[in-house]
Amino acid sequence: MTDLEIELRDKLIARLDLKDVDPSQITSASRLFGEDLGLDSIDALELEVMIQEHWGIQIKASERNRSTFGTLGDLARFIQANLGRDSAREDGSRVPKAG
Repeated sequence: MTDLEIELRDKLIARLDLKDVDPSQITSASRLFGEDLGLDSIDALELEVMIQEHWGIQIKASERNRSTFGTLGDLARFIQANLGRDSAREDGSRVPKAG
């Protein structure tokens, strides 16, 4: 797993209070919804808020799909590709574009 996937996994577990989830069992291929993590629509909203707060990315309606939220790896790739695209972090600092 990449550093971003590990960071995303850890933030996801903390933000969604997934106490029964063993982080070592989550891989890049772990599905966020349905099987594997079993997240629901409320969790999706929490994920969107977390992504905006931490990485400064506002997820557009057209991006709310399986190619973005399919697996942990899909979501990490989406974040990596869109760093710094939209807005500043909550503290006002800009998120630098990876390069």
